[in-house]
Amino acid sequence: MGYRKFLRFWHYLVVLLITGQLINNAFAAEPEWGMVDKKECDRACLVAIMDGYMNAIFMQDKGIVPPLAQDLRMTENTGMMDVGEGVLWRTKSEPTEFKIYVADPVNEQVALQTRLIIGGQNALVAVRLKIDRGKIQEIEHLYDRDINDAAIPLLTTPVPLLTEDVPLKKRASRDMLNRIANTYFDALEGDNGRIGAFAKECVRHENGYRTVNNPPPGGRMMPAPFIPTADTEQGKEMLRFSMLTCTEQINEKTFAHMKRIRPRRVLIIDEAKQIVGTFPLFVHDGTSRTAKPGDPPGMMLNLVTMETFSIRDGLIHHVEAAPFVTLPYGLGNGWTMDSGR
Repeated sequence: MGYRKFLRFWHYLVVLLITGQLINNAFAAEPEWGMVDKKECDRACLVAIMDGYMNAIFMQDKGIVPPLAQDLRMTENTGMMDVGEGVLWRTKSEPTEFKIYVADPVNEQVALQTRLIIGGQNALVAVRLKIDRGKIQEIEHLYDRDINDAAIPLLTTPVPLLTEDVPLKKRASRDMLNRIANTYFDALEGDNGRIGAFAKECVRHENGYRTVNNPPPGGRMMPAPFIPTADTEQGKEMLRFSMLTCTEQINEKTFAHMKRIRPRRVLIIDEAKQIVGTFPLFVHDGTSRTAKPGDPPGMMLNLVTMETFSIRDGLIHHVEAAPFVTLPYGLGNGWTMDSGR
């Protein structure tokens, strides 16, 4: 064999070896099937994946993120980005004790509603993960950093209705939980509180403020630090409204400016806690179902949030809505084609 033929032979041999190794590595990415090695990801498993992901954010270390799927998709405040990008990843964040986990082993999804300290500032955050065979396939971040200190008292410890297990005998089915959660949105769209499966004592927290069923003499009726006073007619009316029940507030058609609440994305049904995690899109196009001819247009904006419903005995007892992420009218939720109008 001549020298040139010898070199070509070795080149050919090296290429074969490298190609074979690459093929082996590609197929080695997933182990051979074995039922013994496969474990279902239960509620505790999903929560552990969420905790692992959040710990990576707190450490600002992509290297310790739980396994990611090859077709991973991620958004933050509806904008598409990659792991390591965005406010939550690139701004120093610290956890607090306010944590609401909603975990669904059937749909392999888990969400966390929480208060974080982001860049030294209080922020409300919702994170959703979808898991596929042990790997994170979807990541959704929502955050609102405009949190006033007046909201902190209700953002220190979650209400027990959102964190306690419900005995098996008292649990509603998945289908019933889904139906009950949807009645909340149906009632708002229909301007009829009786459509909603509301308990009389139903309470709603919005960005840390109690906005319904306030005890006398009343309190906030909107998610803002401002507390009305009874020294003006407007203040008296606001205090009156704040003391109404969930059903009564909707019956007054105060929310008629909401054109629609769709897509609702009732994504996470936590049977153990009897809570339902949703990621609805509120669409406001400037119209109102109570507007009179010639009235000027109202607000034109969209809003994405996470709303968690606590359901007991077939009724909604608590609604935790946060964070509020406002968008220009026409923009969607980042996940549903053609949403936003």
